[in-house]
Amino acid sequence: MSSFEIEEGTSLTSPHICVKCLDRKWQNFPKSILPTNYAERLESYKHFSVRSDDIFILGFQRSGTTMLQELVWIIANDFDFETLMAYDAEARVVFFEVPEFSLKYRERTLANSLEEMTSPRLMKSHLPVQLLPDEIWTKKPKLLFINRDPKDVAISHYHLLNSFSPTSFTLKDYLEDFLSDAVMYSPYREYIQNYLNLPDYENILHLTYEEMAADLDKVIQKVGKFLGKIVSDENAEKIKNYLKFENMKSRKTNDNKFAHKMWMQSIDPNSNKDINFIRKGVVGGYKDELPEGYADKIDKWYADSSNLNQGYNFKNES
Repeated sequence: MSSFEIEEGTSLTSPHICVKCLDRKWQNFPKSILPTNYAERLESYKHFSVRSDDIFILGFQRSGTTMLQELVWIIANDFDFETLMAYDAEARVVFFEVPEFSLKYRERTLANSLEEMTSPRLMKSHLPVQLLPDEIWTKKPKLLFINRDPKDVAISHYHLLNSFSPTSFTLKDYLEDFLSDAVMYSPYREYIQNYLNLPDYENILHLTYEEMAADLDKVIQKVGKFLGKIVSDENAEKIKNYLKFENMKSRKTNDNKFAHKMWMQSIDPNSNKDINFIRKGVVGGYKDELPEGYADKIDKWYADSSNLNQGYNFKNES
């Protein structure tokens, strides 16, 4: 018997599936919009064998997970800058939803499967809370969740989805889908709120893209403390230099072109679309691109908590 109710859907931006988790614990959570090829993977997500020393980097697409995963990898791997520079980011931190992008098809990998990876395994996921592996709540690995201004997320997400889509759509098309909870990984507000309902969960660290941009020194030390590592001033400076946006953007190991090519060819074998995976990274960059009136529209929409399906409050669970 399936653990999920799955419906096919479509929107201005892409075809998709709508996924409802049927387990009693998650029955009050909303349906999630996901790529169509995730349908056959959902059971494997829920039943994935978690290790207590795993580390998950979590967040809605384009919220800063790439920058955070690099910071976490450096600290968790005791500042091994040689390996850092030798392997693609996606080969070091596995994309949980589609691990083959990170593992067996690459020329240079650190492992051929998640099971073969040495601990601590680092995995990045954009899944909503209710679709994460069940053993996360019993094994209690470390979770780092990053959030970002929804206006910046919307602009960056639009450019990403447009690069992946077999058809083109306009920014206004995307924004209407975003506000209608019809883009990938939506509904956005519930996605964020259900992660923010985890503040007292002992192994989760909440961060924002804006605080990383404003005071990276503080975030480096915060992540170091969370992972039980001491970050020296010398290593902190190396990390800051590595994470400078211009360095990340120009570095081939961060461009994610391998995974993008695999994804596009799974949709269309003849695709030659390219992607600028690391685009701008500017806090408030939405001001240059959002059509008139949409900034206020998104702010009001995000602040409106009426009729939100927020699941349950983890703090009150026994």
